[in-house]
Amino acid sequence: MGPRGISSRAMVAQRPFARLALLTGVALFALAAGGNALAQPSVGGLGSNVSVPEGTQLFLEADTVTYDSERSVVTAAGGVQIDYGDYQLVAREVVYDQNTRRLLARGDVELIEPGGNRIYSDAVDITDDFADGFITALRIETPENTRFAASQAVRREGEVTTFERGVYTACEACAERPDRPPLWQVKAKRIVWDQGDEVVRYYGARFELFGLPLAYLPYFATPDSQAQRQSGFLMPEIRQSDETGTGVRVPYFWAISEDKDLTVAGTYYSNQGFLGEAEYRQAFQSGYFTLQVAGISQDNPGDFNDFRADGVNPPEFDVTPGDRGMIGTTGRFALNERWTFGWDILAQSDPNFSNVYEIANFDDVYRTSEIYLTGLGDKSFFDLRAQKFDVQSINTFTEELQPWALPSLDYEYISESPVMGGEVEFDVNVASLRRDETSPSGILVCREGFIIDGACNGSLGFPFRDDVFRYRGMEGDYTRATAEASWRTSFTTEQGLVLTPSLSTRGDLYTADMSTDPYLAGTPNALGGVDISETGARGMATAAIEARYPWLIETANSSHVIEPIAQLLVRPDEMDAGMLPNEDAQSLVFNTTNLFAHDRFSGYDRIEGGTRANVGVQYSGVMGTGYQIDAAVGQSFHLFGENPFEQQDLALVGYDSGLESDRSDYVASVGLTLPVGVSLAVQSRFDEESLDMERADVSASANFGRLASSLTYSQIADQPTYGFAEDRQQVSANASFRVTDEIVTFGSIGYDIENSSVISRSFGVGYADECFSLLAEYRMTNDRYQLESAESQVLFRLSLRTLAEAEYSFDVDGDEDRF
Repeated sequence: MGPRGISSRAMVAQRPFARLALLTGVALFALAAGGNALAQPSVGGLGSNVSVPEGTQLFLEADTVTYDSERSVVTAAGGVQIDYGDYQLVAREVVYDQNTRRLLARGDVELIEPGGNRIYSDAVDITDDFADGFITALRIETPENTRFAASQAVRREGEVTTFERGVYTACEACAERPDRPPLWQVKAKRIVWDQGDEVVRYYGARFELFGLPLAYLPYFATPDSQAQRQSGFLMPEIRQSDETGTGVRVPYFWAISEDKDLTVAGTYYSNQGFLGEAEYRQAFQSGYFTLQVAGISQDNPGDFNDFRADGVNPPEFDVTPGDRGMIGTTGRFALNERWTFGWDILAQSDPNFSNVYEIANFDDVYRTSEIYLTGLGDKSFFDLRAQKFDVQSINTFTEELQPWALPSLDYEYISESPVMGGEVEFDVNVASLRRDETSPSGILVCREGFIIDGACNGSLGFPFRDDVFRYRGMEGDYTRATAEASWRTSFTTEQGLVLTPSLSTRGDLYTADMSTDPYLAGTPNALGGVDISETGARGMATAAIEARYPWLIETANSSHVIEPIAQLLVRPDEMDAGMLPNEDAQSLVFNTTNLFAHDRFSGYDRIEGGTRANVGVQYSGVMGTGYQIDAAVGQSFHLFGENPFEQQDLALVGYDSGLESDRSDYVASVGLTLPVGVSLAVQSRFDEESLDMERADVSASANFGRLASSLTYSQIADQPTYGFAEDRQQVSANASFRVTDEIVTFGSIGYDIENSSVISRSFGVGYADECFSLLAEYRMTNDRYQLESAESQVLFRLSLRTLAEAEYSFDVDGDEDRF
């Protein structure tokens, strides 16, 4: 029999803890390959589901190794370190009993597991596969920066750890005062960490904030911090509004399998009763789909004033229905690397149910229900959609103005090889619209001299112009198919002049069967309805040339580029200008961004015709380090033919745009960037004769260390044709200041200068660190141009990382002042 003890610094390889071998006076631990070999656990470690592969070698390093052959006990002492697979164990002393196959580590024990968990303890008693064991005075730190602590813990079946008198937190200890309690923690008589079910259960739990007890729960459970999906109740939510009352929403999440789940939720509102919700989700290899339903039988539907019984709304919307509900579904599938098919569809009992009851994924005021197919090539794009446009607003009549698009098609292709030295592009657009019902669809313009305080003054018999009426939408069907081909090239002369000639041709086929009812029927100022029933074709051909002459001026510390630009477009007049339905070209803002555009109309229903010249100068300068200025100024001239912006189309597009005269308004812009974090941009338009400012848009931002701010300002001269009888001026500003690395304050304000009123404001404070976040915010909106109701609301949002999230909001005052 060999010596009872050997002092040595030993490195031991081969399989662990089966029999002792003495080689050249150095004690080595090794496992034989026979029946006493280490059993392979299905899971390993006190905190991670990682098995140790068969044949894994163990490495031991210690100051002293002693082997008692009679009792089959190996003792390693002094700076002991054991590496076994991805496990690492450090202790002052390790004792291994071959008969019981248990390992006892004592003194500043640290165990690092394959999953990254770090276990600190006074003593560890575990099996030789690191799967089960008993630990005293332990602390666990996970890779997700969460922490467990307990007076003692027991590990069983390789995956369930029970902590007696346990503590859990996701907060780091204070570096200056490690004895101080963390910001929040959960203390429990017993904590069971079941990694097989990926859940942590707390028995006799007490929640503490800054060391002070706040709440007690006899039992609750949370998902393991490493769990991706875990069945169970989610955090309740509190909701409140004047119409619904106070509601408590309790959701339950069911992880059916790895590829599908279901969330059901019930909300009881003190004023309207029980709302039920369910959302099913399923994932596939190529995509996903969701199905969502919600419904309520309202106790007091008359408390809503969203639906007005004044004859303006269709009869079915004169009173808020008692039974309200929705069904919605979304999906997206990659057919291959280039083609994608998907949908996003909402059907509901009334226009704004999902918005009123905050149904997640479907509560936007403006949303589009659609089915789509898209394809993306190297130089091509295809997009086919069927769409229905939804407006979930308090003004429910706006819902009836929204058309169906059945379908909408966009296709673009750019030639891969040059044609006559230039690039060829093909564009196709098809739109087929249907509007089922007639609704108020226009703006009747006041006569000059009858506008007082922004409104028409007088009875309906005389204050309106009977020759100007704006139709924003009509009942019926309208289909248009457009195909366009364009060619362009560019070359530079020896003198530095850059010339860009281009040619384009476009053809439309259309059929329209649309109409509107008479306006103000039965009054002295009544207007007859509009009836368009026509099928036909139209076309446009354009020849254009653009000349640029950039001048480069360089100095020792700066670089400047001055570029005069002239553009000539020759084309015939627009066919049937303004006489066809205009569904997609109802907005027009003339500025330097579209000064040299071939067609300034925003959609395909209008075509810019007539011969026109555009001239301007662009400037770009870089000075010093980080200083940059970009500026532009120009004007457009209508030379021959009919001016399309002067034509009175059904939507009155072009009026007050600055392009309706032969010599347009002047447009100018300037952008400034400073190295200190300040940027400024200005877009403006000036009357061509008086130089009065017709429109100005200003945006500025500044970032100075912990302070970030921005400002926007818009000034628009009166546009009575569009229903704005007075000038409009609005300014909005927002700022945030980071007080510390964890605390940030923020605020914003919107102000209507012409009406001397605040239209929106908000302010709040937020705190966020590695384990806790809290947001408190106040919001107020009171905008006469918006579709949503005026409201003042306070919002609180609390998050305890890995444990819980909660949100609560309530109205500060009623929202009777609806627009």
